Amino acid sequence: MAMRSSMLLLRRVVVPTIQPSRPIHTRRKSTMVSPALRTDITGNAPAITSALPAQHLTAKVIFDGERTADFKYIWLRDNCQCSQCIDASTKQKLVDSPTLDVHVKPLSLTINQLGKLEINWREVTGEIHTSEYDPAWLFKYGQSFMHNNFESDTTDMELHTARPEYELWDRTTIWANFPELSYKEFIETESGLCTWLDMFYKYGVAVLRGVPTETNKIIDVVKRFAYVKETQYGQTFDVINKPVEGSHLAYTGLHLAHHTDMNYREKSPGMQLLHCLKANDPKLTGSDPGGRSFFADGFRIARWLEENEPAAFHVLTSTPIRFSIKNDGQQYSAIWPVLCTNSNGDVTEVHYNNRTMKPLQAPTHVVTPFYHAYKLFSEKLRDPGSGLEFNMVPGDLVAFNNRRVLHGRTAFDATKVDRHLQGCYVDIDEAFSKYDSLRGKFSK
Repeated sequence: MAMRSSMLLLRRVVVPTIQPSRPIHTRRKSTMVSPALRTDITGNAPAITSALPAQHLTAKVIFDGERTADFKYIWLRDNCQCSQCIDASTKQKLVDSPTLDVHVKPLSLTINQLGKLEINWREVTGEIHTSEYDPAWLFKYGQSFMHNNFESDTTDMELHTARPEYELWDRTTIWANFPELSYKEFIETESGLCTWLDMFYKYGVAVLRGVPTETNKIIDVVKRFAYVKETQYGQTFDVINKPVEGSHLAYTGLHLAHHTDMNYREKSPGMQLLHCLKANDPKLTGSDPGGRSFFADGFRIARWLEENEPAAFHVLTSTPIRFSIKNDGQQYSAIWPVLCTNSNGDVTEVHYNNRTMKPLQAPTHVVTPFYHAYKLFSEKLRDPGSGLEFNMVPGDLVAFNNRRVLHGRTAFDATKVDRHLQGCYVDIDEAFSKYDSLRGKFSK
């Protein structure tokens, strides 16, 4: 009983609130929406055939095909779409939800000549307020009321088209569909930009070839779709050998194992870019100079763990880990599980960095299961069959989802290898916002 209580406490403490619109890896399905819901949402919305009052302050709306949804009156009043309640340009709510009567009832409930649901309400001021609800809008937002579950609450209903499924990958599948594009196509055409962002979204990693090897050119690349996120390392940072006491280990020639960046922050950056300005080209030297970049799909590793070692998966989603770093006199610290999940148990983020992970602070009975689970995850992560590895050469730029794709590099002799990468971070929702707008444009 004590063990069960401790694990429940751990789950309550560790799992942060996840915004519903954030992209997720759905268990056993590399998709954000179930096939049934995807069909309902993306297909033609049926007409409303009937609407009538039901029990418990509810309106029962019946659509073509005998599909029904029970909408609570308070939900309908709170989500009135008229110009008094919604700003036409920004779509921000103007109605003050907390001031509404939770037990509000309509004066009338009808289907008007345009086929819309029309409801008249008596306001607290005594005035009559009329709401109209388009059948397509009601059908779109009524999914969770129809299915009577939370399955659709991870879907952004405002998107013109549903985002594609994630492509979980290993070494074989990523090389078969290597996500790369020329800088020229990316910078000169919107279709090229959309293609590159599509690869980044689906695979969590995308490469640009032939980027001019100029300092801060990476900023121009980011400005094509977002803006640079400034951190304690500045607007950009240089991954170059700096033999200075107290420098970050990335600025040495040491091997850097798989990791995600800045888990010690309140929120780790969602998107990271690295631009190769200098490197020894193995095609010219005839040998591997070291400093090879490697990546792995954390969502795929998480799926493998859940399907093959479910107890270990549970441990990594429910055990709080402190990540901390001291760099140039600054101390940062935050607590995350290795695998973050949402209310459905779907993985939304990976936090993994052995260098910044501090001593485990947990009940004694949790210690051994954690190390066992951590080992299983790490061994699968480091399996050569799980990853993508290549030498970045001058002009290469790689972008990756820092909360999904783990990255690292092989060791190199700094006295023999001239290697210089410039990096930066981006708020990933800015990249996805541009991606959504371009998809909407090209889908038309």
